[in-house]
Amino acid sequence: MEHTLSTQVQDATIELSMGLYTIRFTDEAVLDLEQMKRVEQARRDLIEGGVGPVLVVIPRNAALVDQEALAWLGSEESMLDVPARAVVVPSSIQALRDRIRWALFKPAVPFRVFGNPQVAKGWVLDQWYDAQVGAEIDSFESDGLI
Repeated sequence: MEHTLSTQVQDATIELSMGLYTIRFTDEAVLDLEQMKRVEQARRDLIEGGVGPVLVVIPRNAALVDQEALAWLGSEESMLDVPARAVVVPSSIQALRDRIRWALFKPAVPFRVFGNPQVAKGWVLDQWYDAQVGAEIDSFESDGLI
């Protein structure tokens, strides 16, 4: 039995399962900057602190996906206490644009846009795992165990 904490907000469902936050927007949602900020705040309010990796899934029939809203999801403001965030978009052009951006320069925060939900989930969990392992190794080094 999988244990999942879930909440419903306007145009989205937020789930927390095994440390991963998954935000699934409803069909025909309008995803502008203000909506993204409201949903992100609701995610942080789900449990105190709201620290953890985030997978955002935007349906193919979303009414509007504002480029400014996607850019904000990768900003330092939205990534505060988020070790990694992957966004699944309905447009292969948006995913390709992000892939080109990553080829040119790697941002300071682990944020990527994908077209495939399974690939996105694997990437965000890998990023989180790498961050956790790095923190454990640093902890051992400071204790003189390594």
